[in-house]
Amino acid sequence: MDITLAHALTRRRSVRAFAKHAIPLRSLEKILWAGQGKSGEDDGRTVPSAHALYPLRLFVMASRVDGLDSGLYAAEPGGLDLRNINHADLRPALCKAAIGHPEWIANAACIIAICADMLTPVRAFVEQQPYGARGERYIFLEAGAAAQNIQLMAVAEGLGSVLVGGFNDEATASVLGLAPPLAPVALMCLGARFLSADEARRHRRHTTHNALTR
Repeated sequence: MDITLAHALTRRRSVRAFAKHAIPLRSLEKILWAGQGKSGEDDGRTVPSAHALYPLRLFVMASRVDGLDSGLYAAEPGGLDLRNINHADLRPALCKAAIGHPEWIANAACIIAICADMLTPVRAFVEQQPYGARGERYIFLEAGAAAQNIQLMAVAEGLGSVLVGGFNDEATASVLGLAPPLAPVALMCLGARFLSADEARRHRRHTTHNALTR
């Protein structure tokens, strides 16, 4: 789906109800690229990073992705090739580790876990005030930029998403198998948007009208 940035921004909404059908692997690849992919020959990426440290790491808990077995995958930095590290469905455990146990975590077609090396930026910016905290701030700024890119590309791919930032850090890290200095920063739940009967009828009418007026 080719849409303008302004259109994607206008349509971006948090989607918490997902349909049961799978999402295309190609759409997931585009979304991962938007979050942390290489964007030029100079090894720059789609998200700005203080001193180009790129502390973010993306993990994918895939459940309903065409052409991808269910399980947890690590997205290799920059290239974003997916490497399977766990064959289990970890969505229920991630849901249990989240505040309020939101059902959209357990029902998402896949979840992108935005994680970060929390130590390297802190050391790199230790002399910037407030001492010891500046590097951590840069991590959260970078993670926010990645999350926005992921949501906008999801819109462009016709998918829904919702950002989850409320969870038990230690429990979530344990589920994902993270060892320090890696820590979870945010979870992005993705999937085809569930349409009510009325919404489905309106969508069909809109699609038919567009086809007839082309």
